[in-house]
Amino acid sequence: MMESRFRQGLLAAMVLALSVVSTSLAAAGQQPPSPSARQGATVEAPVQGVPPLNQNAAETRREFYRVLDQHPPALGRVLRLDPTLMTNQAYLASYPNVAAFFARYPDVPRNPGFYLERYEPNYAYNQPLDARGESLRMWRNALEFMGAFSVFCVVIFALFSLIKYVVEYRRWHRISKVNAEVHNKILDRFASNEELLAYVDSPAGRRFLEATPIAPTAAPARSVGAPYGRILFSVQVGVILIALAVGFLVISGRAIEEVQPVLVSLAVLGFCLGTGSIVSAVASYAISRRLGLLPETPAGRPEHIG
Repeated sequence: MMESRFRQGLLAAMVLALSVVSTSLAAAGQQPPSPSARQGATVEAPVQGVPPLNQNAAETRREFYRVLDQHPPALGRVLRLDPTLMTNQAYLASYPNVAAFFARYPDVPRNPGFYLERYEPNYAYNQPLDARGESLRMWRNALEFMGAFSVFCVVIFALFSLIKYVVEYRRWHRISKVNAEVHNKILDRFASNEELLAYVDSPAGRRFLEATPIAPTAAPARSVGAPYGRILFSVQVGVILIALAVGFLVISGRAIEEVQPVLVSLAVLGFCLGTGSIVSAVASYAISRRLGLLPETPAGRPEHIG
């Protein structure tokens, strides 16, 4: 009898203990988290937005450029000029994706010189060009080559003319010096003026005196044909320049819009120079005819064109 009562009391005590333990566990689950737990939660929250560990600065910059490419280029230049705007939330309110990028990568506002290097004035970066950009670069290179080639041709022509003049002058000077020495030696052999005059009147003396060199600019054969040569040269240059102007004008109709003004300007310039050259040739011919500088054959043609 006593043993049965003891067992009933023990069971009641165990049931009571289990109920107390369950009640305390339920109350502990309903209590607010401790300050340390709340601090840990706030620390772990941003971890989801932190970039992966393998994300280096170069990759971050490339991703930042892709974000900026979604906006006008002026945004990058403004941020480069005033980096404090990268932390100005009022300014970034108009660019939510840029603000989100700064929030995800806080190192970007702290190093604007590196992450905005592309927007420096003297920085050249390789950016894939479209067909229009490639066309502009091709035309720019072509025009630069034409300008450099024209300057090169002018310099070469000037040097060639100078060298030719120097060579002809030295040749004429050498021949003149040799002939003068020969004449002096021959004149020293005559004892009187009568012998000298007799030698000059003889056929051998006349041929010898005619062999005396004359300056190239005063050559008789060249002086006869020189006006015609200069006039024809002016006409030829004028025709070539006008043909070049027509070519530029035709090409301008097939070129892109940015290059057309340059080609039209070159066409107008070439046409004006060509017309001026032809007009100058006509004026030279009329003045030469009036001054009698154009000797003509009976057939009405020049005797010699040099």
